[in-house]
Amino acid sequence: MGRCSICNSKSPLISDSIGVCAKCIREKSNEALEIIGRVRKATREVFSLPAEVPKDPNGLKCGICGNECIIGVGMKGFCGLTYNINGKLVRLGGNPDNGVLEWYYDPLPTNCVAWWFCPGCTGTGYPKYAYKPTAETGYVNLAVFYGSCSLDCLFCQNWHYRNLSKKLNPYMSSEELASKVNSRVSCICFFGGDPSTQMPHAIKTSEIAMEKAKEERRILRICWETNGNMSREYALKAAELSFKTGGVVKFDLKAWNENIYRALCGVSNKPSFENFKTIGEKYFKERSEVP
Repeated sequence: MGRCSICNSKSPLISDSIGVCAKCIREKSNEALEIIGRVRKATREVFSLPAEVPKDPNGLKCGICGNECIIGVGMKGFCGLTYNINGKLVRLGGNPDNGVLEWYYDPLPTNCVAWWFCPGCTGTGYPKYAYKPTAETGYVNLAVFYGSCSLDCLFCQNWHYRNLSKKLNPYMSSEELASKVNSRVSCICFFGGDPSTQMPHAIKTSEIAMEKAKEERRILRICWETNGNMSREYALKAAELSFKTGGVVKFDLKAWNENIYRALCGVSNKPSFENFKTIGEKYFKERSEVP
């Protein structure tokens, strides 16, 4: 039974670790977010990550994800991959030559969050986007787990991605990762963590793998499991790659209310919602059927 440290209410729906109820987060956001901020600071310090999105007025703007970190000299961005070293932005992960990630082959059909219309799980889009009219048994998904994120969800089920952010390891170039796409791979899924902080690496990987698949006349879908908190440019590019290949863009929109979202995830939900809207407006009319 949790207790709210602001209104003193008790409920099994109040997290002991957060210590604030949803009503106070919505209605007394300044006080509530200050309390939750202390919790977030302590948890992120364990992984050497900044407590908040940096906004140093004398810093350099990153621009990879929707947080738009402005990083001061000697500091790092919210994701832990981008540094300001002597007045120059240095990306120690997420570029085409140094994606911080783990990968594996996931047999199809798999537990894709879009399984009910995923070509690999259902045959949707056959024969253009799927090898079979039903589940693609015998084929695999190249699952790419990125070791960084643009959010800081206090209850993240894949929280261990932060170990990769801290170590900046293991890492792999886009070219090497794309080489893992053999004739049994019918789709790539970028997740994590989140691909939003390593989009240059993910896009380059996709482009290399797609070109090879085209030469060999193979199906290769590009899919994303993301919080959607990336720059508009990268959001549109991700959608374009999925649109062309019959892949799926899956946005995990965690809360409608801005204050609830900030409490749970540490940042604003506005970039994610705007990207969701932008992609829908651009592509739904072009192909309303799935995938």
